[in-house]
Amino acid sequence: MTSMFALWAGTLLALGGSVTEVTITPMASQTSVLISIDGDVDYRDFSMEGPHRLVVDIMGAQHALPQDNFAALNRGGILSIRTSQYAEEVVRLVLVLDRQLGYSIIPDAGGLRISLENPTGDFEPWSSGVTTPFDPSTLVPATVMRTAPTSPSAAVAQEARRISVTWTQAPINDVLLAFAAFSGKSIVPGSNVAGFVTADINDQPWDVALRTILQGQGLAGAEDEYGIIRVDNIADLNDREAIEPILTRAYRISYATAQETQQAVENLLTERGTSTVSVSTNTLVVSDIQRIHDDITMLVRQLDVETPQVSIQAKIIFVNRTDLDEMGVTYELKDSRGNQFNTLTSGQADLDGDGTSEVIPQGEAVVALGGNSVAALGNANARVTAPTLQILTSLVLGRHQLIGFIDALESVQLSDIEATPQVTVLDNQRADILVGEITPIRTIDLGAGAAGGAGGQAGGGPAFPTAQVEQQETGIKLQATPHVTGDNHILLEVLAERSAAELADSDAGFIFRTQRAQTRVLVADGETVVIGGLTQTERTEAVAGIPLLMDLPLIGGIFRTRREQEIQRDLIILVTPHIVQSRLR
Repeated sequence: MTSMFALWAGTLLALGGSVTEVTITPMASQTSVLISIDGDVDYRDFSMEGPHRLVVDIMGAQHALPQDNFAALNRGGILSIRTSQYAEEVVRLVLVLDRQLGYSIIPDAGGLRISLENPTGDFEPWSSGVTTPFDPSTLVPATVMRTAPTSPSAAVAQEARRISVTWTQAPINDVLLAFAAFSGKSIVPGSNVAGFVTADINDQPWDVALRTILQGQGLAGAEDEYGIIRVDNIADLNDREAIEPILTRAYRISYATAQETQQAVENLLTERGTSTVSVSTNTLVVSDIQRIHDDITMLVRQLDVETPQVSIQAKIIFVNRTDLDEMGVTYELKDSRGNQFNTLTSGQADLDGDGTSEVIPQGEAVVALGGNSVAALGNANARVTAPTLQILTSLVLGRHQLIGFIDALESVQLSDIEATPQVTVLDNQRADILVGEITPIRTIDLGAGAAGGAGGQAGGGPAFPTAQVEQQETGIKLQATPHVTGDNHILLEVLAERSAAELADSDAGFIFRTQRAQTRVLVADGETVVIGGLTQTERTEAVAGIPLLMDLPLIGGIFRTRREQEIQRDLIILVTPHIVQSRLR
């Protein structure tokens, strides 16, 4: 069983009276129950379940009805009515209902009027015994009903009270009085407030219902600091605001900037309003009417809030591994009295025929077209660069000398670059961090002198190219923009980049090797996410040698040079954001 005691918030009346009659009458979509009371009394009401009942205690009254029980009524959702002298000065009426119904009780000059939802439709009026003629026209045009509460807290909390209301061509002033009686608020209409209201609102908060009705009538209500609601025609409000005094107030901004707040406030100002910013104190100064200051106070309270900070830590790992394996055989055949290439080593030859050999420096070839002479050169241009093993052989065969080189190289280069940039930034702000260098790049402008005319320079001279230097940033770069969601997740927009400048093989200058990852990801607080992972493997193999001989089985290896190279690059980018907890929390 659920019970609720609600004491009417009106002025307490002097106690003393008699309950003389109960009348049930259909009224639009409601059931009207009039309890006739001879004298001034007070009352309390509550609802019960099992079965559904509405109990009304009339305090300071005496039972004067012709009987106690009225059974088998079956009118407008009311099954029966029981009455009794519950206490010495308390008359209790129990309305047995066929279901839970919304209701309201309004004191009247002739007693109490109960308005119930009517679930059954039209019915014949009923009375316990007429002592005073009943005139339906005396009913208030607006019947205010409150839904039967399901818990005591819902009835006590006045701001949460809900209302069901039906009006048919009711004067607006009567409607405002009904809202004032229901809400306990003071409502004062202006001199030009007029009109009639037709409305059917079902189970809505009373302040929402009042605002909706005023908007439909072209009216507006404003509550002052004393809790009085003033209702006026919108045109009258505008006229009154045009002559209201201008107030100047300073709004000290704590977390945002005054410039950003000013942009949001300017849309609220009237034509007479102005706003300025004090940069040194981060203060917004506004001059306008009181209503605008009230709106600005609420807006600043919502905008000027502490913004969370996010600490972003990234780890960029770059591994570069190069495996190189080279081996080759080169040889040179020299004739001491004839042809020599002298590409691998210097040699001696008898060039003038006097029987004495002269030293011929390396790189100077001797070509003798007369006489018998043989010279040979194998794989001279395919030698291993910077070999780690060299074997030199020299064989003298008569006047010929055979010189051979065996070069071998095997190397492994490992480069492991690991960077851990970390930055702390406000929510919704971008953070940039760069650890690296600036590489100057020289560019040539061949058409620099074209502005001097068709001939090039001013005065018709030839055009000379000009050199310019551009700066290129390289290294470890991190850009991150975090947004903290309501459930302590972080929406992260991040750009991570690793770049390095290398000399180009051609005359272009530099090439820039870049590894970059850009993404937008949702991350939990403190969670590490991999936003980039790349493994690149590059393998090259080159074989150079003497045609035909290099392909011979077994001995073909002494006529060729082989080069194998494998480059493996691994890039991993990890990001871990943390929400920095404020010390004020």
